[in-house]
Amino acid sequence: MLVSVLLLIVAAIFSLWTAGAIYYDLGDRVGYRWPLTLGWLVAVVLLFVLWQPVWQPFLVLLVVVGGFLAWWLRLKPQQYRDWDDTVKRLPRAEITGDTVRIHNVWQHEYRTFTDFTPNYAIRTFRLPNLIAADLLIFSWGSPWMSHPVVCFDFGPDGRVCFSIEVRFRKGQKYTLLPSLYRQQEITIIVTDEYDAIARRTKYGTDTGHLYRLLVTPDHLRKMFLEALVAVNHLSHTPEWYNGLWANCTTFFFRLPGVRPRWDWRVLVNGQLDRMLYDGGELDRSVPFDVLERTAYLNDLVTTAPREGFGDHLRARIAERRAKE
Repeated sequence: MLVSVLLLIVAAIFSLWTAGAIYYDLGDRVGYRWPLTLGWLVAVVLLFVLWQPVWQPFLVLLVVVGGFLAWWLRLKPQQYRDWDDTVKRLPRAEITGDTVRIHNVWQHEYRTFTDFTPNYAIRTFRLPNLIAADLLIFSWGSPWMSHPVVCFDFGPDGRVCFSIEVRFRKGQKYTLLPSLYRQQEITIIVTDEYDAIARRTKYGTDTGHLYRLLVTPDHLRKMFLEALVAVNHLSHTPEWYNGLWANCTTFFFRLPGVRPRWDWRVLVNGQLDRMLYDGGELDRSVPFDVLERTAYLNDLVTTAPREGFGDHLRARIAERRAKE
């Protein structure tokens, strides 16, 4: 009896996953999304109702799902689609000795989050000038989900930010369930610091926090170079976005130069800053609630000048922390 129950639970999981893939991926290509999906679910129910013992229809289900999975895994991400205007142009990097030139760096002029004048720049950085990296955390109200952005500080060369995001096609919006299937490609957006922060806080509705990452110089350099490798890879070899294992956080931790984490907060990334604090990669000289409170950006962004924007934010954060 217990074995039959376990087989039925596994069968239900396989069947529901396949139903989602039929609806989003097969139905997206051949049409008839609902008839195909409902037909599949009805067929599975009838299979288990009319055929006993349970292990026999379970084996049939495994064969069918296995065949479907073989087709599904052959679906390839594409480089050329009707992309949303914000992600038509991909960044790419040229590395010559210790000099890095990054093309298509966002420096947009915003009126609102969605209304802006595009401006793409070429930025040049010298690797010996790389002195620090910061973590930006943006949240839209959920304690469980957030969006991280890594900002590299090159001193006299300025700062540059890397944000792993969905490469939306026109008309697409983010929802979790479709992101688990082969519906969206992934991209890395490279921006200047003002664009990365003001876009989501001053012109959007997110709340932002800024933390200094405590990493060794070798690790810092490796992180930056791995980010460039990923940027160039995606510029010519597209990959699927997946809401679990290839998203804004998990994709970063999959990079070869980044230490992998076996921590539930990588998936439920609203607690990412706390995870890094616990791991000693954020400042532990103050309690976490003090660190989080003083890292808050939104009120600072509204009064920060465009010139010297990042320096202004960090100076105000340091003043807050000194008063705690």
